[in-house]
Amino acid sequence: MSDTGFSSVANMPVIEPGKKAHVIVLGNEKGGSGKTTTCMHLIVSLLRLGFTVGSIDIDSRQRSLSRYLENRRQTMLKEDVPLPQPQHIVIQRSPFNIVQEAEEDERERLTKALSRLSAANDFVVIDSPGSDTYLSHVAHAFADTVITPINDSFVDLDVLATVDGQTMKIIKPSIYSEMVWEQKLQRAKRDGGSIEWIVMRNRLSNIDAKNKRFMTQVTGDLARRIGFRVAPGFSERVIFREMFLQGLTVLDIMASGKGGGISMSHVAARQEVRELLKTLQIPTLDERINKSRNEAEKEEAEPETEAESAPAPAAKPVTGTMESQITLTPVAAAPVMQEKLVELAS
Repeated sequence: MSDTGFSSVANMPVIEPGKKAHVIVLGNEKGGSGKTTTCMHLIVSLLRLGFTVGSIDIDSRQRSLSRYLENRRQTMLKEDVPLPQPQHIVIQRSPFNIVQEAEEDERERLTKALSRLSAANDFVVIDSPGSDTYLSHVAHAFADTVITPINDSFVDLDVLATVDGQTMKIIKPSIYSEMVWEQKLQRAKRDGGSIEWIVMRNRLSNIDAKNKRFMTQVTGDLARRIGFRVAPGFSERVIFREMFLQGLTVLDIMASGKGGGISMSHVAARQEVRELLKTLQIPTLDERINKSRNEAEKEEAEPETEAESAPAPAAKPVTGTMESQITLTPVAAAPVMQEKLVELAS
């Protein structure tokens, strides 16, 4: 039994499918840090790079990721557009009242789901609740990469460590940091694997404020002491939140067409997503990103063919395509899309 009151996961069965996916867990015991938004953009990024992706929602009460994906399916039906989707599973809380029985039941549910998705996909992405639960502990123990989004403030930094307000010195790691460290040890004992921990600073201000400098200093000190890497996160962009009701991401908007609903804010947001992917430092992901970049550069460098240099035919109205549908309902028109989804659900 650990100090946190949860059973050890050292004796959990080792997942040995024919194909082992890279497991990414979005974890933070504080709500409102951007876990689900980051999770969804990460999933769509991997899908659009050509990977197969499984997703697991272990927060069956809030179900933020599941509702995001449900909204996405509704958009596909309503707008008649193709959108890449992950293979998704929701882990329900155990109905048993006895703690030990409930933990064993939840552990078995998650292990089976993870085995199934790991055998069928390149990546498995898990969204966890903003609270301390047994399922969250189990999920962290099976992670290859843990991403902890935090808002760029000392209120959210408290989830990682206790900091002296006068000296800015780290007093001690938080309970969550100790939990992640414990799961690293358990993972090493169980199958010799390692967990890469990344702390993602969300809602970064573009202004060189005093708070921002202090956060940079403390997170840097904490990274060296506890053992995580710091990643640039998502700025305070309205478009990240507005697309929830549509089930879309900034990557869907950028891929839907040119001009129209595309703004500089979309371009900047897409770049933030790309920077996160680079920070993960996953070999297969880096190879795919480089391949995609090289192919794009090759296409730009190719000379015009005779067909390309010929006058273009008059444009015809297009219906039922991603270009026509999504660009007609850009992020700026989220309230209109919300009304459409309400009508569709009614």
